[in-house]
Amino acid sequence: MALVTGIMIGGWFFGGNETAGQDRRGAGAEPGCTEYECRDKDSQRLGCHIGAWTAAATWSGRTYIELRYSPRCRAAWARITDAEVGDTARVEGPKGVHNQRSVTYENDTYSPMVEAAYPAAARACGVVRGKEVCTPQGGSSPLPPALTDEREPARKAAPTESGTETGTEKGAGTDG
Repeated sequence: MALVTGIMIGGWFFGGNETAGQDRRGAGAEPGCTEYECRDKDSQRLGCHIGAWTAAATWSGRTYIELRYSPRCRAAWARITDAEVGDTARVEGPKGVHNQRSVTYENDTYSPMVEAAYPAAARACGVVRGKEVCTPQGGSSPLPPALTDEREPARKAAPTESGTETGTEKGAGTDG
């Protein structure tokens, strides 16, 4: 009996249980893909949304269009919020690579990823009620943190004029 107890305590002390070890590795710093491996993949399923930020953004009416960038995955994707069924989020990456997804229910969606070594290698577009509106290319620093939470779509009052770009003003986190 003492031998069995000693083995169990030793196993717990020196290795823990297998499930706990897997949980720690799953929440670790390693993403599920990087650069080209991320093309056509879902940012949330591969952990690329962790630490991601909004690199550029614009409005189309009341719909908010964002270029999301993951430094850990070196990948980007488009996200639209307050859209309608049929509206589309599209990300455009280097060398003509692009991905898109349309809203199928509710009022928001995000595209699959494209590789982007840096945020300026990509831009996001939205086709909103038949009109295409694109962000500038991504900036080198995040837009305000209130807009970057993957768990909750951006919630900010829409501008009074349709198509007003945010993220292009001085100091708002875009190049140029």
